[in-house]
Amino acid sequence: MEDAAANRTPTFPPFTLTVLPCANAQVEKYTACENPGKMACSACRLVSYCSNECQKAHWKTHKRDCNDRIRSSGWKPAWVAEGRDPTFHDHTNMSTSEEFRRRFEEKLAIGLSLWGNIPAMDVINLPHNEKNSKMDLSLAFAASGDLRHIVETINSLGPEYSGKINILLNDIQPGIVSRNILLLLILATVPDEATAADIALHFWYSVLLPMEYRLRIFSIVTTLLRQGSLGRPITTDLGPHSKLTCMVSSSVQQLMVSNAGPTITLDQAQKEYDRVRNAPSRLDYRDRMYIGLKPSHRLAFLKFRRFGVVLPFGAVNAHFNVPNPSLFSHDGEWLQTDYADPLVSWDLDKVVEAGKAHGAQLEDIYGCLYFFLSDQLLAFARRIRKLHVSFHVFNSEACALAEEIVKGTFSAYGLPPTVRFDRIDVSNILDPNYVGTRLVLNMWEPLLAKSDNAALLGYFMNWMAFEKAGRAMDAGRATSKGILDQMMRDRRFQPGLDLTTTMYMMAADADAFYDNSTPFSRFLKTQGLENAQRETKLKLRKKHQIIPHRVRTLVGGEPGELPYFPDDESWYRWSRLVSLSWTERFVEFSRVQD
Repeated sequence: MEDAAANRTPTFPPFTLTVLPCANAQVEKYTACENPGKMACSACRLVSYCSNECQKAHWKTHKRDCNDRIRSSGWKPAWVAEGRDPTFHDHTNMSTSEEFRRRFEEKLAIGLSLWGNIPAMDVINLPHNEKNSKMDLSLAFAASGDLRHIVETINSLGPEYSGKINILLNDIQPGIVSRNILLLLILATVPDEATAADIALHFWYSVLLPMEYRLRIFSIVTTLLRQGSLGRPITTDLGPHSKLTCMVSSSVQQLMVSNAGPTITLDQAQKEYDRVRNAPSRLDYRDRMYIGLKPSHRLAFLKFRRFGVVLPFGAVNAHFNVPNPSLFSHDGEWLQTDYADPLVSWDLDKVVEAGKAHGAQLEDIYGCLYFFLSDQLLAFARRIRKLHVSFHVFNSEACALAEEIVKGTFSAYGLPPTVRFDRIDVSNILDPNYVGTRLVLNMWEPLLAKSDNAALLGYFMNWMAFEKAGRAMDAGRATSKGILDQMMRDRRFQPGLDLTTTMYMMAADADAFYDNSTPFSRFLKTQGLENAQRETKLKLRKKHQIIPHRVRTLVGGEPGELPYFPDDESWYRWSRLVSLSWTERFVEFSRVQD
């Protein structure tokens, strides 16, 4: 006799979620409650139910999670349970430069940054600059990374904005470029905007996809490549008003085909993801993160490490049944670090606020992220369909691209040598271990518009490895002790830990309380900034108009302003739920006006 369940039509909820679903799903029976989840589990608060009946019916399944060892009050890091020093402990006395080198020598700690490593920024900040909702704008992202800054910028223009926008989008990494092209195509061409946002969300951030989504992506790629041969520029419409021109290599176009197709099996993807995410050699590094988290957050992070799908904790995920090939190499290797996390790419306060608006609890942090991303990508999809936006996508070395634009190489494709950009975002290629400040300023200055609001933006991620006292713990005994004492008074430490672990974690957080503006200023001088400013007639803004000097500071604040945490919850979110170095420094350059 045939299994009745095998012939039953699945009654799972729709793929796109607008409110937190009731967690009562019986996957083996192909059923799931379609009501919203309104009553959170009182123990873990990771899942919610529509009624007591659904909660009782689901307890047999949920109790495995709710009672997971990692949620217990007695959970301890492996090094504590085993009575040994953590593997990272012998590196605590390294100088900044030694620690920097070691980080890049650790294979699992290097990889492409497909999700970004600082929160998304609005690079226009229209209300404080142009203040004109009808003004046309041109933006250049010389080393773009992913699309988060573009999504944040376009969505921040406001519903009243009606100007035309020209966007140059470039990155030297073919894998990043191919993903960005596909994300734009998904968001602009899938007819239903909510579905477009959901496909884009999972293509961007989830390790597994529904088969239906991958088939949609394959169809999009096929349609695009019919419009041109490999290695040739391709132009396509993005809705009724917007346009995409891809001036990229044949390798990028081939990657787009790979990113839509079955390059690895589900079993291979799961094994590789687990190999990297749960590598035994990195156990203490994972436990160091878990020890700072509340019990339910430990479980939420653990689940993302196991499955890699951005969804509410209690949402059905059985239909995520094929790999997302864009997160793996052609040989099936995971492309990112073992600690890569999409949470770090966005403003956590906004993430939590969006989750709450859709019914998710703070404990379900990836559920909050799902709803936040759904809102942002839906808004972005609607904006690029409504506005006049022209995207010019390149896969080039940033300075070589600027030189070719000035020469007129791309005039036929809408980028004449006379083009000028209101914003040029160069990301962190200003760092001396990438391109360097002087060369970047010299090559991109000719393309900056001649207006009071025009600016070249960037940030320094690794500068402290090249400057004495760049970090709090390298700034001298008196300074570091004063910061640690202040952290103790403000209770910015993890209670209940042994002294060694407490001091290590405080030292790792100390840069959030350190005014590094003076050593940063010295660093800029050693990089030839004064000569570069004379050569280009650009000036470093002391008072920013667009982005802050540091994460968690105000636009327009002083260079020495410290990251702001108004309460214990804010400190917990920004120091425990995401991993920031607190040494990142942002800069703005404007023209010296005649």
